[in-house]
Amino acid sequence: MKTYLPVQPLLLCICLLALLRKAEAQATVQTGKSYVNITKGLNGGTIEPGDTLEIRATIAVSAGNITRVHYVDTIPANTTYIPGSLKILTNEGLSFKSYSDASGDDPAYFNPAGYLRINLGSTYNNGGAVNPGGNCTNTTPWAAPDGGTIQSNRGRPSFFGNTCILSASFRVQVNTGLAYGTLINIRGGSFYFRNNSTVNQSRPCSPYQAALKANAGLCPNAIGANAVIDYGGTFGSGFTQNRAVSAIVPGFIRQNVATGQPNDGYYCIVNNLSPSGNTDPNSPIPNGTNRVHSVWDIMGDHTGATDPLTGNLPVAPGANGGYFVAINAAYANSNAIQQTIGGLCPNTYYEFSAWFKNVCEYCGCDSTGDPSYNNGIPNTSFNGPDSSGVNPNLTFVIDGVDYYTSGNLKYTGQWVKKGFVYLTGPAQTSFTITIRNNAAGGGGNDWAIDDVTLATCTPNLDLQPSPSMQVCMRQAVDMFANIRCYFPNYIHWRWERSTDGGATWSNTGVSGTGNPQLNAGEYEYRAEYPTFLADSSIDNVRYRIRIASTVANLDNNSCSFVAGTHIQLTSQDCAVLPLTDIQAFSGKQVNGLANLQWTTNNEIPGTIFEIESSDNRTHFTKVGTMQSDLSGVNTYHFTDPAPLTRDRYYRIRIRNEKTFGYSKIIMLSNGDMNFAIKSLVNPFRERINFELITPGDGPATIVLMDTYGRPVKQMNIQVQKGFNVLELTKLDKLPAGVYIMQVQQQEQVITKRLIKSGP
Repeated sequence: MKTYLPVQPLLLCICLLALLRKAEAQATVQTGKSYVNITKGLNGGTIEPGDTLEIRATIAVSAGNITRVHYVDTIPANTTYIPGSLKILTNEGLSFKSYSDASGDDPAYFNPAGYLRINLGSTYNNGGAVNPGGNCTNTTPWAAPDGGTIQSNRGRPSFFGNTCILSASFRVQVNTGLAYGTLINIRGGSFYFRNNSTVNQSRPCSPYQAALKANAGLCPNAIGANAVIDYGGTFGSGFTQNRAVSAIVPGFIRQNVATGQPNDGYYCIVNNLSPSGNTDPNSPIPNGTNRVHSVWDIMGDHTGATDPLTGNLPVAPGANGGYFVAINAAYANSNAIQQTIGGLCPNTYYEFSAWFKNVCEYCGCDSTGDPSYNNGIPNTSFNGPDSSGVNPNLTFVIDGVDYYTSGNLKYTGQWVKKGFVYLTGPAQTSFTITIRNNAAGGGGNDWAIDDVTLATCTPNLDLQPSPSMQVCMRQAVDMFANIRCYFPNYIHWRWERSTDGGATWSNTGVSGTGNPQLNAGEYEYRAEYPTFLADSSIDNVRYRIRIASTVANLDNNSCSFVAGTHIQLTSQDCAVLPLTDIQAFSGKQVNGLANLQWTTNNEIPGTIFEIESSDNRTHFTKVGTMQSDLSGVNTYHFTDPAPLTRDRYYRIRIRNEKTFGYSKIIMLSNGDMNFAIKSLVNPFRERINFELITPGDGPATIVLMDTYGRPVKQMNIQVQKGFNVLELTKLDKLPAGVYIMQVQQQEQVITKRLIKSGP
């Protein structure tokens, strides 16, 4: 947004600031280059294979005219020129002139070898022709035809009648089949012209380097926005309306807010954007006292707003309010935010984002240069894309490479969050972040920024059983964690434990690497703790899991994550059972349901049987209750109404008024059971614990052998169909090393390789 000519307030054209100076021997010429990702539209996004980019080179001429104007550029590698896309655009992106690719039929030419030239010229306000540059027959700078004439004070398109802005544009498509990470070098190109003299001048444009990246969006649970300086990217708060200069806004000059400023290329840091300190966002428009340039929004900052889209209301003069940055962008592309950040974690996803707001609803001029633009607000003769004029368009850059563009930020009166997620390299611990103003200059391109964020995408850790578990003595204990991540990089895990209530934690030595699988939009895997038998040593011991993106990061508290909840274990002596005891407990699948049967001994009246089920043999849920007033020996039946669609574990909690106890655990399946070993503790020390799944009742033999095949331990045992908890004990005398365990039932044999650890 620019200041105005001294005309009556109701006849203002809401436009970019032109230099208010008389014609001189040399015209004022500004140039810049930008590009728009047409495929990603208004929402913005990363650049991907197949995307269409519109490349725009802009030249603005004030206080004079220039001649022999032409623009020459080269098609970027890894892209393909889109035929028929040579155009001259207005600064607001409207088509002013369209040209063919052919040689000699109009002022533009595309050479199939990958070069192009566009001659530029304006027209008189009355539609008459000024030299448009001649029909182009080559792509060589300064070769005939000469190029066109751009007049600042009479040329169209223009605003204020003294500045003409034109953009030479063309489109390319990023080649399909390219890998993510491929670089697109958008070449600089150059304008060539004479400025009221016979001396040839050239204005090279800045080149850009953009990386192809998957358009993954932002993670829903990013934390750690303190990596950006200047109050964590919030710009702080204060009682004075204008704050001092910010170190992370390098491309603009700071001004205090006033009726006519910030101006072109300037910014302010304020807690209220009204020059007078007015706090009414609905104050009339235009208003030269209460609003910057008579039309900018009256607004407050974004940080901590109850409604993040609406933001905070402005504060009254002298009141404490949060600061934000308001920028009045110029023609040239400038870096709005830039900072080098260290202390990052390798192989870690970071969200780089910020909140933006277009601050001017009525900053657009008539894009055709029609002098009837000054008809009041809103401008009924306005022909641009919207009344806010040039829409802000921001590019997010890391270490000099473009990764994301915001899309055009149309005026909505609301804040909008823009950004992307970046993965650091295997050893990367720092980078430089930049947000570049990418829009062409002209009426509009006035915007606010707040809450610049560099945050980590955090995983979700679900520990089971949590937060506590009571375990019977000598009962197998199973613990696991479900790890869900927005990205599949947190694959390294280890279990830790605490014996002092969580004050300190130690490494259990149990660690591993997960294999995340995509499930409902997130990557998920499970990390299990080896099964062990409970004894009194587990009382009040807490367990947690730590995950990281590399093994080294597990030892760095800043680069790893631990669960917010713990598993706390407590043992109980389940041998002290109620007088009622269960002599037999079994089950079978009948018509897709679990049918359970148990027989009691020494039953006394008032005994309560609570039937519990579990899908993981760790976390049990009550599915039914039976109460008896019988005594002696009795048999009971119970059918679980839930369909038996997967392997399921059952146990019975027997209780009376004084005590309680548990039956053994059985497993039922909805199909044939396979002979299998589960939850094997490996390595082992004094004992080997495991679960044996058998297809039928009968004897089984367990043999532990050394590497020469010599038996060192043997056990014969009766097993039941389904689930059996087994243990080989008194192994502490065996030397450390490799052993073979063989489990046999009838003709079925399972062999496992085990390691005995040292003392």
